[in-house]
Amino acid sequence: MSTNDTGAPTRWAELLQYIALTIAIAGLQLVWSVETGFGSPYLLSLGLKKSLVSLVWLAGPLSGLIMQPLVGIFSDKSTSRFGRRRPYIVGAAACSVLSLTVIGWTREIAGGHETLTIWLAVIAFYFLDFAINCLQAGLRALIVDVLPASRQDAGTAWASRMIGIGNVTGYLMGFLDLVHILPFLGSTHMQVLTTLASLVLSLTVAITCYCTHETPLLRAPSNSEDNLQAFKALFTSLRSLPAVIKRIFRIQLLAWIGWFPFLFYSTTYIADLYMAAHDAGSDEAMERGTRAGSLAMFAHAVVSLCSSLVLPLITYSTVTGPPRQSQEPSAAGSASAIGCAMDVLFAVRRRLTVSLPTMWTISLGVFSLAMMLTLVVSSVSIASALLAACGLSWAVAMWIPYSMIGETIRSVSSLPLEQHPDLQMNTAPVRGDYVQVATGDIPLEVMDGTSPEPGSEPTTAPEATELSAGTILGVHNVFIVLPQFITAFASSLIFAAFEHIQGTSSESEGGQHAQQIALVMCLGGLSATGAGYLTWKLRS
Repeated sequence: MSTNDTGAPTRWAELLQYIALTIAIAGLQLVWSVETGFGSPYLLSLGLKKSLVSLVWLAGPLSGLIMQPLVGIFSDKSTSRFGRRRPYIVGAAACSVLSLTVIGWTREIAGGHETLTIWLAVIAFYFLDFAINCLQAGLRALIVDVLPASRQDAGTAWASRMIGIGNVTGYLMGFLDLVHILPFLGSTHMQVLTTLASLVLSLTVAITCYCTHETPLLRAPSNSEDNLQAFKALFTSLRSLPAVIKRIFRIQLLAWIGWFPFLFYSTTYIADLYMAAHDAGSDEAMERGTRAGSLAMFAHAVVSLCSSLVLPLITYSTVTGPPRQSQEPSAAGSASAIGCAMDVLFAVRRRLTVSLPTMWTISLGVFSLAMMLTLVVSSVSIASALLAACGLSWAVAMWIPYSMIGETIRSVSSLPLEQHPDLQMNTAPVRGDYVQVATGDIPLEVMDGTSPEPGSEPTTAPEATELSAGTILGVHNVFIVLPQFITAFASSLIFAAFEHIQGTSSESEGGQHAQQIALVMCLGGLSATGAGYLTWKLRS
């Protein structure tokens, strides 16, 4: 990788490093958008009952609750010569491709047997969810491992951009007649989708794994109690995490109570508003309403992608601090018109720039307001605009929490124990009572395909009781997954209560159902308001 006179990587080299490190996240998000956007209609087309489809999507929270913490624990201690994260990333990608292939060709594999077709599809979707969560855990931990604290913000910002690219690509593919465009990839829309998703995922994972190098850990002495100690440390060590990470966990718990109603019901909410506005209950009207909902989510994805490109430019991390004049081009050209314009642009940027917690607070405020307004909106266009505006908040949700966690991990690991400002230790601290990232978690700047620098040696594996990047991110995902169970239970109670009150009358059913969904979204917005308050306090 090219460097400047000081030995630091050049701007273009850094850009290529960020792209290579995070491009696999774009492939992962494309697979996720194919599953969430087209999975339910596909299962229904196979003959699965609507009441059972929701049980299939329990795979998401279950796999997130199980896989990410497990992958974090075991990858932190992995002594593979290929590194700690990459073996899990490659294995999960292979499982994802296999699951996508089974999903696309379920009927052909089952030989036309309807019951076997449904069971194969359901099992494949469960395997896909578990593989996706394993892959996400490895890719997120890899960013923390490779980049130093001063570049965690930029790395996670690029991850957010890749998520936006994957989302936009996935929703766009849903609008295209892929069977006519790419008939050699399959005879049905789902076959072409799963084939394209498999190819993109394989290519992006190959780029990330080839261009990213990890320093392998030495094989630690075998100890039959290691795994048991690791499982125990997963939750018992939560009390000794840095205070900022524990606060982020609490914020995420409240914020995702608001996000899951948005993710679950947005398309249905727009479709019901459309049917109520057109006073129609036919299948054709429902299809048009569903397309209107898909269009709103496409607009949401576009806004999210644009936000992920723009917002990092006006946001600074606590590690790097706000932009300084010295960070801009030198004053040699200040006398020229271009130099004057650059000075003006920098002055405007510096005035608009805010810290990561402040931007997170603003985004939660936007999201909370949009969710509350759904309760009083009856226009499809206005409701679609509200959902699109949440794209800003989604871009931040995929970026800032991970950036702050990564910065904290990297910063704390570089300090002596007595200098850790956020650590809560017992009166008689022992090894493992504080967060310590292993010496293998060093910034690996070599991304040009060469081997580690001469003289570098593998590092020893971390103690089982220490929490490292993979484990912390796994626990973080638990606080994201738990709200999904809370939301599913609460929304079911609300819908059941309305059904009991209103009976089975179909009059204005679309408008009534839209109002029920809006109520669930509004309650989620209230929870996001609480998250915004905690984020505002995080500024200090």
